[in-house]
Amino acid sequence: MSPAVARRAGARWRGALLSAVALAACTTDHGVRTISADQPAPSTTGAPPTTAASPTTEPPPEPPPEPAPDSTDQTTPPDPADEPDLASAGDSLYPDVGNADIDVVHYDVRIAYDPAVAVIEGHVTIALTATADLDAIVLDAVDVGVESVAVGGTAATFTTSSDELVIDVPAAAGDEVVVDIEYRDTSATRSGAFGLDIGWFTTPNGAYVLNEPEGLRTWMPAHDHPSDKATWHFELTVPSELAGIANGAQSPPVSDGDDTTWIWDQRDPMATYLVQLLIGEYTVVDGGMAGDTPLVHVALTDDIEQMQPYFDATAAQVAFFESVFGPYPLDRYGLAFTESYPGLAMETQGRSMFSSEDFPGTMGFLEELLLSHELAHQWFGDAVSPADWSDLWLNESFATYGQWLWFDHQRIGPLESNADFALALRQEAGSEPTGSPSVDNLFGFERYDGGAVVLHALRRQVGDEAFFEILQRWVADNDGTSRTSAHFIALAEEVTAADLGPFFDDWLYAAQVPAAYPS
Repeated sequence: MSPAVARRAGARWRGALLSAVALAACTTDHGVRTISADQPAPSTTGAPPTTAASPTTEPPPEPPPEPAPDSTDQTTPPDPADEPDLASAGDSLYPDVGNADIDVVHYDVRIAYDPAVAVIEGHVTIALTATADLDAIVLDAVDVGVESVAVGGTAATFTTSSDELVIDVPAAAGDEVVVDIEYRDTSATRSGAFGLDIGWFTTPNGAYVLNEPEGLRTWMPAHDHPSDKATWHFELTVPSELAGIANGAQSPPVSDGDDTTWIWDQRDPMATYLVQLLIGEYTVVDGGMAGDTPLVHVALTDDIEQMQPYFDATAAQVAFFESVFGPYPLDRYGLAFTESYPGLAMETQGRSMFSSEDFPGTMGFLEELLLSHELAHQWFGDAVSPADWSDLWLNESFATYGQWLWFDHQRIGPLESNADFALALRQEAGSEPTGSPSVDNLFGFERYDGGAVVLHALRRQVGDEAFFEILQRWVADNDGTSRTSAHFIALAEEVTAADLGPFFDDWLYAAQVPAAYPS
């Protein structure tokens, strides 16, 4: 997600914005690989300090003893919303999210939505594998109106809490399970852990979703954690005058009376927070090719001409990033300009999402920043995703460095000037280590320009040849997976045959980084 504009719901990019402004003078595939957030990472000397947050999953409470027949105890049963979660992916920042005991392989999502009614009518089929013996199947679902559940085609009983769907069906480790869930929801946005609106946003003519970090669970049951990637199929049924847009390759829409179903298949493994879903007066635009990569863009029908300069610039941007990061790692790319508030920019997989309000038809500093930042995310964040939200720097710091590289290439701002300014600002604005974020400051300056400082220091430490080999190997070796900072450090040490533990201790895991880059 881009740091350029402070978003309506909070100051997500407050530090990065200061930096940017000052520098203006940023089908089921059983081969899907996932890495659980609690899976051991390669041994490395550059590990986080022991004061870093650790998973805090709590076991379900022991039931109280049954009273004797003559007992007069009238204790009120606990409110389910107050009970500890039954499952967790073990995330160090979001311990209430996910389930480390399942591996979702594929989502089949069918949603019918009419903006005039503003009700989500959903049916999701989830193909998963149990990775441990289960007494029940637990999915993330925040106040989603689940109406029925079936497992293997047989109706199943279930319960819901404020943030979980518990399906009363056991499974043994290794079992492949298919879960069908029907739900009906008047879902709306909700505030995330740091005051940022996430979830399903209604617009005058439709809707869009914004899921990072854990907003998908507010409008659809899922395993809503980036450690578990899956393939996806979408069928979006909307009034025929509207379009339904999602990630992946499009099949021909199917009309039925006053409604049309739009069909999309996301074949590259994708984390839940990267789902794109747009409903409105949109047109799909064939953007030609960027080398071997098909370009498929989306914009509001009335804005197509206005957005054409940005469509035309995409192929050159892809070519540049391929020259520094290696081959484009996904099966397609494109831009989607949405009916949303200004400042929206999100690296939705295979087609980055922006607010049409920020793109007036000309290419200036802000437009260059947004386009380059979200495109760089397709390598760093989409192809390779974080296995724990504390590893967000692997997304945002890398995309910010890509943005710096693009600025240098376009002669918008020299790389060394950007890097020097960000390092100086880091001395004043940095409040926590880049590699050990807090929930409230997860999307703070330390993950954006303040984290790109870490990468520039690494480049100075190991030299250009080794640095770009590390970046290219990171994507080539890990495409389709979720990884941790420890994995990145291990790769850097492998490529350089050097002990980089002291370097990462000083630059990644220290709140106060050195005042000068390595020379």
